[in-house]
Amino acid sequence: MKTLLNFFILLLMKVVAIDVEEEYMFELLKAFTPTPTGWSHTTPHCKWNGVVCQSSRVVSISIPSSSLTGTLPLYLNSLENLTHIDLHNNSLTGPVPELVGFRTLQTVNLGHNNFTLIPEGWFGWLQYNTDLQTLNLSNNLNLLRWLFPTELREFSLLHTLDLEATNLMGSLPSNMFDLFPSLHTIFLSHNNISGTLPPSLGKSKVRYLRLNDQGEWNRFTDTIEVISSMKFLFQAWLHNNLFTGQIPNMSNCTYLFDLQLHSNLLSGLVPPSLFALSTLKNISLDDNTLQGPIPVFHEGVNATWKNNKFCRNDVGPCDPQTTIVLEIFAAFGYPFVLSEIRNDVCNGGLWITCHSGKIVRIDFENQRFGGTISPSFSKLKSLVNLTIGGNNLTGSIPHSLTTLPQLQLLNVSDNNLSGQIPKFSSNVKLITRGNPLLGRNIGGENATDSHHAGPSETTPRALLIIVVASVSSTLSVGIVIFIVIIFKHKKYHISVKRWIFKKTTKSIGHNVEDFIQSYNLSVAKQYRYAEVKRMTNSFRDKLGQGGYGVVYKANLPDGRQVAVKVINESKGNGEEFINEVASISRTSHVNIVALLGFCYENKRALIYEFMPNGSLDKFIYKNGFPDAICNLDWNKLYQIAIGIARGLEYLHQGCISRILHLDIKPQNILLNEDFCPKISDFGLAKICQRNDSIVSILGTRGTIGYIAPEVFSRSYGGVSHKSDVYSYGMLMLEMIGGRKNYDTGGSYTTEMYFPDLIYKDLELNNSLNCLANSEEENDLVRKTTMVSLWCIQTNPLDRPSMSKVIEMLQGPLESISYPPKPFLYSPKISSLQTSDASSNNLLETNSITLLNRVP
Repeated sequence: MKTLLNFFILLLMKVVAIDVEEEYMFELLKAFTPTPTGWSHTTPHCKWNGVVCQSSRVVSISIPSSSLTGTLPLYLNSLENLTHIDLHNNSLTGPVPELVGFRTLQTVNLGHNNFTLIPEGWFGWLQYNTDLQTLNLSNNLNLLRWLFPTELREFSLLHTLDLEATNLMGSLPSNMFDLFPSLHTIFLSHNNISGTLPPSLGKSKVRYLRLNDQGEWNRFTDTIEVISSMKFLFQAWLHNNLFTGQIPNMSNCTYLFDLQLHSNLLSGLVPPSLFALSTLKNISLDDNTLQGPIPVFHEGVNATWKNNKFCRNDVGPCDPQTTIVLEIFAAFGYPFVLSEIRNDVCNGGLWITCHSGKIVRIDFENQRFGGTISPSFSKLKSLVNLTIGGNNLTGSIPHSLTTLPQLQLLNVSDNNLSGQIPKFSSNVKLITRGNPLLGRNIGGENATDSHHAGPSETTPRALLIIVVASVSSTLSVGIVIFIVIIFKHKKYHISVKRWIFKKTTKSIGHNVEDFIQSYNLSVAKQYRYAEVKRMTNSFRDKLGQGGYGVVYKANLPDGRQVAVKVINESKGNGEEFINEVASISRTSHVNIVALLGFCYENKRALIYEFMPNGSLDKFIYKNGFPDAICNLDWNKLYQIAIGIARGLEYLHQGCISRILHLDIKPQNILLNEDFCPKISDFGLAKICQRNDSIVSILGTRGTIGYIAPEVFSRSYGGVSHKSDVYSYGMLMLEMIGGRKNYDTGGSYTTEMYFPDLIYKDLELNNSLNCLANSEEENDLVRKTTMVSLWCIQTNPLDRPSMSKVIEMLQGPLESISYPPKPFLYSPKISSLQTSDASSNNLLETNSITLLNRVP
């Protein structure tokens, strides 16, 4: 009887569980838009496409890349037998579902969506899924920032962890990889992780390691020594961080195939162990401070190493004296301040003095170097004076220094040296004071100012000096890293600028001009608020209004008309203000609007040259825009298109630093009295080094309808100058489509509309002619259309540079190859037509829906 009762209880529980699952699946059906193919209220959920059941229980849901939107219903754990869930590459929003209460959950793939929140304690709940093998949340760019958990339990089966571009913060726990014994793939790039590499990483089985491109300021630091112990390592992406020190001996990494170390602060010689790795095929060392000879890798290795401090510009050994000096630097840990010394050490600055081409004097006093005194000093046979006092050197004084035949002065004072002091010739003046751990029995009359303490005072003095030296060393390292960033990123870097703004808003507010001058910017003048109020006649003549402020017409004291843009106080903490000042102050071009001054007293304001013809959108839209003028012929519009292209080419290639505008649209193109176009509104711009091909940005920047696919989803490539090319292409399509009165219900500014219908017109060659009044204008329209369609190709590599765009626009029509049909677009932006159609609209969007084109 008891057995029968238990049977009925189990049967009842199963029936209830099945009913609960069915109810949840129908909730899931209602949540998805559009309805997934094969899903229906009239069909049992176990027969839906992508759903797998066993014994009427759901064990797998797989509907990736289905253009789905919506929010997942709560209580996903109603599907308690679920082992696999794959919803990646959709546009799902809301919180990431709680993953607790599953029996055998093995695979979670929710990457490339628009989830907004990692619930508190989410990772803790996840740890109860002991069968979990794969977790992928990558490229959910709209997630609120969240901290990596500091307390972890063991994930014994987890082999793949992909949290790339999820706004993850904090540092990695030191024992993290001890708790992931099966982990072979970990992707944490494009986040805001800081700190050092965990020691446990060296003992792990990780094969694929991606930690590259951390945030503007929060990045990995310290050495990469730990990776030298990773015996299974196949790929390591560590670029765009703040790693320091030498590249370690990699001889243990016998499987290493791909090593990306560019854009760090690595120093020293490239280790020979890298050259001997037969498995190595890709390595990038660019943009560090590496020294010594140019590395020579075996045939078949794709290696890059530009922008370092190698002793020669060609392959070959360094000068013999340079080789010795580099050995000396190695004992110091290759300090950054010594990285500028190249093959001619006699031009090594203040530290090295030569006579007849031979080193006679070295002065490294008070440089706070760490490390030890290298025996290689003894190879400099002409050395007369050696001063290395006032540092943080440890170890002993090498006995080989006593063999220097010309030595007259050796100053090692105020370090942390220990051991016995070698006996030098009576011709040598030896200064050793301030080294309380150094032996007291000096022997010889040449040791002056030694000041060795007795037993009762040695220990406390030693402790005091060690503590002071340690603190000083720590401070100096921080200062050196800060200076490195400044120099490495050409005069100033956007991340430094942002940090300074956040940390010193008050001081900047008192003296922005000092800030501008300190970063070598060239703003004409800083105005007081009373002056701005006076020149705008108490802000009476309003020219326009956008997402980031209001623009007023004004007059300078000398009578010149100007435009004053007053930044909304509700928009951020002033970051966009500094961004715009910093970006536009580095420009001087006929197609870039000129910044004449600024104000930071009471209100943030920017003062620009006045553009009497307003913004371009007034001249290219017909319907839906009450202020539309539309009286420009195609020759004038063509010249405007050329001018905008030249302005963008200048930003990308002509400035000291490359500037990505990231918000190109008709409202941000101003026209002077001669209809010369000028690019304006740099509030979302990104400043980078001229040789940067890919840049790192957080979130999505720009205006819907003009944003390149890679800006809102890194799966389409990295953000680069090609992102501006895409926006430029959409702008030109606006110029074409705005002059043709398509009847589409008032939506004139969408990517969905223009690439589709204009491409069809181009194919049919039967409706573009109505846009032109002559055969010549018809050719201009057709040429502009073809160039525009090349600019909006989905793959950034398929888009031309702005230099190529200008070449195509100015060349014959026959020279332009036929563009492929675009297949991606963003949602409609008709709402922008009525609300923010002004020259000052800066919309920063966080949610873009990606739709597949039907061929």
